[in-house]
Amino acid sequence: MRLQMLRLVSVLALALVVVYSSVAALYNLYSTTPEEYTISAAQLAQALERSDAPLAQSYPADAIHFSSALRERLDAGEVIGLAAGDDQILFYHRHDNTVLEIGPFPHEQAQSVTQWRLLFIGAMLVVLLLLTWPMFSDLNRLQNQAIRFSKKPFHIPDQFSRRSTIFPLAETFRRMANIVTGHFQMNQDLARTIAHEIRMPLARIKFQQALADSDSESALVINRATRDIEQLVDKYLNFARVEVHEQFLARKSISLETFFTELGSHLETHCPDLEIAYYFPDKHAWLEPDSLTIAIQNLVANAGKYARDRVDIRFELRAGFCHLSVEDNGPGLGGDALELTDAFTRSATDDQGYGLGLYIVKKVMMWHEGELLLDQSPSLGGTRATLRWPNRA
Repeated sequence: MRLQMLRLVSVLALALVVVYSSVAALYNLYSTTPEEYTISAAQLAQALERSDAPLAQSYPADAIHFSSALRERLDAGEVIGLAAGDDQILFYHRHDNTVLEIGPFPHEQAQSVTQWRLLFIGAMLVVLLLLTWPMFSDLNRLQNQAIRFSKKPFHIPDQFSRRSTIFPLAETFRRMANIVTGHFQMNQDLARTIAHEIRMPLARIKFQQALADSDSESALVINRATRDIEQLVDKYLNFARVEVHEQFLARKSISLETFFTELGSHLETHCPDLEIAYYFPDKHAWLEPDSLTIAIQNLVANAGKYARDRVDIRFELRAGFCHLSVEDNGPGLGGDALELTDAFTRSATDDQGYGLGLYIVKKVMMWHEGELLLDQSPSLGGTRATLRWPNRA
């Protein structure tokens, strides 16, 4: 915002210089008589000190040729000053049939005029700066609030005076931000309520199933339905955390070996039937481990629906960016791949998911200031999901 303020002040300063120069040129053109000069006392004293030439000489009126305009002024008794070159000035006055030539005098530029012009322009710039600084200061505060709100929603108090030039904008932003925060809080409370209200009866069902005959076909169906409901609850809770920014994401430097060791233990529990290979350098990278683990789990779970038996997870550092790809050896992408990153959107061939996995991954990448890319795996032939974000704090 400070850069924008400097740009505006620079443009106004340039416009002020152009306008002032134009007005000064027009004033000099129409308010002063051409070829008319004055001398100061210092110039007169300097001319009198010379002894090499007389200060005044007389010539016949017909010996000096003037333009008709100057001749008329001489005949009227005026004193005319003319530039003689080399910063010299001569004065002429007619008396009867003779013309008196006085000089030459040194002609000094009026530096005081230039100084006053610079002083005037400088004063106007100060006035412009004083007028624009409060507005840009308020805009800078509003911009910082918007940046903080985009990372983690919070209730914004009334901080701007009604006399501020941006008060209508700031007040509108404050009201909309507080409305959004209210909706986020409502969604968070709703997610917790759903989790509690659904998990309690599920626990009772699982307890009764443990006491009953677990080998019957009906018991197997109930167990499978119970697991599906639990997975749905977990998915919705993850979705709610992403939507309301329950945790403030802050990237930190993490050892990749430590991160993938912990990730492998998680995936071994959640995806025991998949052969998962890990490829990563022995380095550190900037990431948020908890949210990134959730994103990778969603990608691996999504790949596990279509992969025959193998999933590769690769991590690379290239040109200041982190690249993490999850590839499978399944049938590959369908035509609706890009649409699958929207919330509650499922593939036409997916009868098990809830349409939240890739949406959560995309949200995690937004927090990392990165992106999610979907394409064909060059090595396994299936789908490749690539997470890309800047390798910095």
